[in-house]
Amino acid sequence: MTYLSGVVFFVPSTACTCGSMSVLPTDSSAQPVQSVPEGGVRCIVEEFDHTRFPPRDTWLRLFERSRNSRVSHHPDYAQAVLPNIGDPGWIVTCLRGDEPLGMAIMIPKRCRLGRAVLPGARSSCEGVRLAGFGLLGAEEKSVVHQIVQTLTEQIHSRSIPVVEFEEIEEDSILWQELCDLTSAGFRLVPSTDFAAHHRIRLPMSADEYWKTFNSKRRNGLRKERERFGDYELRRVTDAGDVDEWLADAQFISQRSWQTQQFGQRIRNNEEERRFLTFLATMGALRSYTLYREGEPVAFVMGHQWNDIFHYDEVGFDRNLVKLAPGKVLLQEVLDDLMSHDRPDLFDFGLGDGGYKQFFANEQTRSATLWMFPPGMCSSWQIASMQLRKSVSRRARNLLERTGWYETLRRRIRDNAAG
Repeated sequence: MTYLSGVVFFVPSTACTCGSMSVLPTDSSAQPVQSVPEGGVRCIVEEFDHTRFPPRDTWLRLFERSRNSRVSHHPDYAQAVLPNIGDPGWIVTCLRGDEPLGMAIMIPKRCRLGRAVLPGARSSCEGVRLAGFGLLGAEEKSVVHQIVQTLTEQIHSRSIPVVEFEEIEEDSILWQELCDLTSAGFRLVPSTDFAAHHRIRLPMSADEYWKTFNSKRRNGLRKERERFGDYELRRVTDAGDVDEWLADAQFISQRSWQTQQFGQRIRNNEEERRFLTFLATMGALRSYTLYREGEPVAFVMGHQWNDIFHYDEVGFDRNLVKLAPGKVLLQEVLDDLMSHDRPDLFDFGLGDGGYKQFFANEQTRSATLWMFPPGMCSSWQIASMQLRKSVSRRARNLLERTGWYETLRRRIRDNAAG
């Protein structure tokens, strides 16, 4: 998980100029080159690490007024998730005059590309990722175009082998601009295929939402809650409640099938505590714990920002799987969301789980993808990735035809559930 760094010092970063793009010089008294291209729009590139940071005023001004800002676009968050060792992060800010229009926040990352099946291909490499699940601001096509073009210049000049874009919407302007780069030799490879991205458009009241289900489904949901027994839901939004929530969440996480299958997801440590405290300070923390007969049995790590509730992490005691604790928890969370500080949207994040299909009333398609620059090395790496996917796909198709796929999937899930 992510965490907040300690004391932050803000000083300008190093730079050069590149066409219509300008980068801040090392001398803090110098100013970016003021050459203004046609249309009055220019892009500035600035680096940052744990000891130096671009001026915050422009970044925060854009963050506070953007309708699409996420907590992970905040400068403190960007600096906190920066690796302690390695290359600095950098931002591309598109401005008209002194007014910021959009920003790309790039964070160094070791991209896990999957098992290499061709000699010379790599299973991972040092690249960068776009933070915040998209651009900050940048609601005009022309602004997105300028930022993407500047990104390509930086990829070439910095010799970046791969760029990761998380949860890119298939119908977004950013995706369209990235697709246009294929004419210049760039290659886009989804780390997962484009899949349904489920959301719930929340009505004004819980009664209005539950009435969208037929009577049979409503009765089934009600019986699940009744069968679950004596339980209580607690909402956590304040920094003072973080310690208790973390202790309970770790207790539950150690008993969850997610930990059994993927490793422990929530840890009661200083890193998690700083991260959750940061969310609380921003007024964005909104997590939950479900107690049954006084014992913590399920949790949601979530946050709410710009009228969107993000369902970040969930876990429940696998010993109670027959009582459907996950569905009971979700029902209670939805009731709470629609009765207290109601957001407009509930975002499940990536994944096409059956429970998401059941509760969602809105969906788009999105994927996490990698972008590779032109060149033989990139072509060979992509060929290895495509061959691995092809072999995996054929193996799955064979298992599905023989009827073994669902059987093996259930057995894996049952083993993870104990």
